[in-house]
Amino acid sequence: MSSNEIGLLTISELLGRTFFIPSYQRGYRWDKQQVEELLRDINTFATKKEKNDKEFYCLQPIVVRKFEKDNEEITKSLLSEFKNKEWYEVIDGQQRLTTIKILIIYLIMELYPGRTLYDEYEKRLFEILYQTRPDSNSFLNDIDKKNSDEYIDYYFISEAYNVICEFFKPPEIEDPQIAKKAILNTLIRRTNDPIQNGMVKVIWYETKDMPIDTFLRINMGKIPLTNAELIKALFLQERKFDTNPEFTKLRQIEIANEWDSIEYALQSEEFWWFLNKRKNETPSRIEFIFNLIFEVERQNNGNFDDKYGTDEYKVFRYFNDRFPDNVTYKKIKDEWDRIKDYYEAFSEWFNKPVWYHYIGFLIYCDTSVIYIYKIYKGIKKDDFTIALKNEIKNIFNSIKYEKNDKDNIYIPLPYDKSKKEMIRQFLLLFNIESIVAQYNKMMEQNNNNEDDIFIFKFPFKLFKKKNWDIEHISSFTPKQVKNKKEAKEWLDIAEMDFGDEEKFTQELKEKIRLFEDDKSDFDLSTFESIKEKIDKIAGEDDISEEEKNSIGNLTLLIDHINRKYGNCYFRTKRRIIIEEDENGEFIPVCTKNIFLKCFDREGGSRTKWRSKDITEYQNQIGKTLKDFLTPKEKNGENNDQV
Repeated sequence: MSSNEIGLLTISELLGRTFFIPSYQRGYRWDKQQVEELLRDINTFATKKEKNDKEFYCLQPIVVRKFEKDNEEITKSLLSEFKNKEWYEVIDGQQRLTTIKILIIYLIMELYPGRTLYDEYEKRLFEILYQTRPDSNSFLNDIDKKNSDEYIDYYFISEAYNVICEFFKPPEIEDPQIAKKAILNTLIRRTNDPIQNGMVKVIWYETKDMPIDTFLRINMGKIPLTNAELIKALFLQERKFDTNPEFTKLRQIEIANEWDSIEYALQSEEFWWFLNKRKNETPSRIEFIFNLIFEVERQNNGNFDDKYGTDEYKVFRYFNDRFPDNVTYKKIKDEWDRIKDYYEAFSEWFNKPVWYHYIGFLIYCDTSVIYIYKIYKGIKKDDFTIALKNEIKNIFNSIKYEKNDKDNIYIPLPYDKSKKEMIRQFLLLFNIESIVAQYNKMMEQNNNNEDDIFIFKFPFKLFKKKNWDIEHISSFTPKQVKNKKEAKEWLDIAEMDFGDEEKFTQELKEKIRLFEDDKSDFDLSTFESIKEKIDKIAGEDDISEEEKNSIGNLTLLIDHINRKYGNCYFRTKRRIIIEEDENGEFIPVCTKNIFLKCFDREGGSRTKWRSKDITEYQNQIGKTLKDFLTPKEKNGENNDQV
């Protein structure tokens, strides 16, 4: 097992070291934009007033591997004066290292003409040796613009130096001398100065893995070194455990195995989409937990951004701060137990059907996982379900249902573009609570024994990956045709779905044939006359405009299906829904029940949607969601409960 070393090092701590760039890497290639971006970032930090005591500017990771002295292939490439030094093969970060070296050389020449870094700081600059260009280090130490065209590496090094020179000229920099001193002061400290705050640091990642494999993964595959990989190295460093090799090995294996188990579990798409509302392409999914822990601490501490930054490696820096050199194994175990505690909570949520549905719904409604976790940890588990239901009820506390003299429920949530998201959430809750109610009923009938019942879980993965329309079951806007072609398509569909009806007479069919065969211009009035007769056959003529726009006439439908049938009759929609379901498309259970007429208690027509169907459907919504709705006050008293 590899035990990678990781931490934060100041640029001062890199001085005096020797770095080697192997032949499988290209030479120095940073252009003007990349050099200027680094300079601006460092300058902004260096000249910032009132920096926090622990504030620092952090460069991206420098990935290295300490090389063995007996590696003949590499040793041949080293100049004689470096053969006996301790040196590191740079796997990732050579462009930043080279640019920093050029910058320091420039600043020393500008601020201390005729003197060296050692003269001023009693420190020697780090060396960078290139296997394919042994003379590059000499050129780097004494940039000779006259020879910059000799090799492509020299050209880019020389160009970077020119960019630095131009950067420190007005108007880019208002006071160049002040900026130069401030930047050099953040890069290097004098030997006798113990202060390490307000400095530029790098994430130092020293690996024992095969360098070429690591290089290919990071660079050729375009996969950056992730926070998860860096944090894993923190947990598995040998020096963090114990002097007993056997104990160290066992503890490393234990954490590594548990890490892999958590990552494997989170790779389940159903689990992952349950915890996330939107697509989340975190390379290592365990990083989701690290981000949550970081955010919890950030919410409780006001100076987090100053202390750990806001870039992609802020989470690593937070955890790195938890692992000082003198950290004990107990501290490591406590940190790891904290991570496991989050995972075990998520796993419990996922595996308890009622919690799964309520939490999945709340996450869809943008309730943060952190907020739910705090509720979970703050109360007894027996009270957690009630707490979740209360959170859901709060989302819809503005909706006050009513009951009329016939005991029919009216839910004041008509279709309105400004309320589309609330309606979408409301209809989703109807689907979810229908599943929960069925589960609870089966559990009650089976003496709370889950082993012998079928548990259907709402597929949040399928739901969240699709775009959902709020569909009027009986079309609110009549079908508008613009030309003969659209009219013919509409009539063909109508005849296909209603041609077997007794009222769809031979006379009506003949009128359709004559209209379609007529070669003259499109006659809208003739089409409207035929359509009016078909409207009556469809049986949707008894639905008022208010009913059509009520929650009792709305359902959820995937956008591409909705676009497919447009403003058709119920029977046509029913046919298409059944076909899509048979083809494996996900249709929410309540949407499916609507078009199968499962809410019709009287056993009326299975192919028509009428006013009484809207009433029955709305009653069913009210009964299902009784725990989440509030009755409207009537004559100073609450209306009867659903």
